[in-house]
Amino acid sequence: MLGNTIGQKRRIRQGLNQMYVERSRKMLQLSEKYGAIRPGDRLLEIGTGWMHWESTIFRLFYDVEVTLFDVWDNRQLSAYKHFFRQFEQVMDTELALQPLESKRAHALLREVLAAPSFEKIYELLNFTYVINPGGTLEHFQDEAFSLIFSCNVLEHINKQILPGFLSDYYRLLKRGGHSIHMIDLGDHLYYYDRRVSYKNYLRYSDATWKRYFQNEVQYFNRVQRPEWLELYERAGLAMLEEEAISKDIGSINIDENYRHLGQENLRCVTLWVIHGKP
Repeated sequence: MLGNTIGQKRRIRQGLNQMYVERSRKMLQLSEKYGAIRPGDRLLEIGTGWMHWESTIFRLFYDVEVTLFDVWDNRQLSAYKHFFRQFEQVMDTELALQPLESKRAHALLREVLAAPSFEKIYELLNFTYVINPGGTLEHFQDEAFSLIFSCNVLEHINKQILPGFLSDYYRLLKRGGHSIHMIDLGDHLYYYDRRVSYKNYLRYSDATWKRYFQNEVQYFNRVQRPEWLELYERAGLAMLEEEAISKDIGSINIDENYRHLGQENLRCVTLWVIHGKP
């Protein structure tokens, strides 16, 4: 509750971050490139977070039904409206919209911004909000979705349940369905203290990490690029595209559990992965 109250005030004060705009553009481009969304499709967003950002973006341009999945309720209505009010001012140029696309998006967004509550927004956008504190997808029906997606969420899924979690992707996707995910592999401490390395957590053994740093509020699994690719492969999903974004991580002393990965993988701080269900 405290985090939501303070966080919402901070987000409103800082305003729309360009990162959100870039994520929107990337998600729309990938969905169009692979034909991942068709009218009437059902979509599942993993870790819908404070503002249902990606789900709302998709809904502005596609007539679909979206299930918003999370482990706790940290919705921030004022921040949601503030960000999308600012986004409306730049989306035509940032997304290079065609006239019909622009007309539809603006009309729908004006209705969203006038809605008094998230519940009214859900009715308007055909959203279903689902909270499961256990974080598993077991209760969803087989082949229920055409697209499963997330941004900066999978790094927070408990490492112990990841194999089953991604196997559920295969179960939940319809044949020919898609999975699009942006995974943040950077140490989140870096966002608050730029004096540390982008991958500062690589310094610590599993025992040290678990004892001093791991927590339930912002759990971080430390899974690296090769492990992610292997998990998806084991789940039976076919790789369609991968983009690994790297940064200089400095001269930190890498723990022995990670040294074998090589510089290319150690320096990877963001991973985009697009998979399909054959």
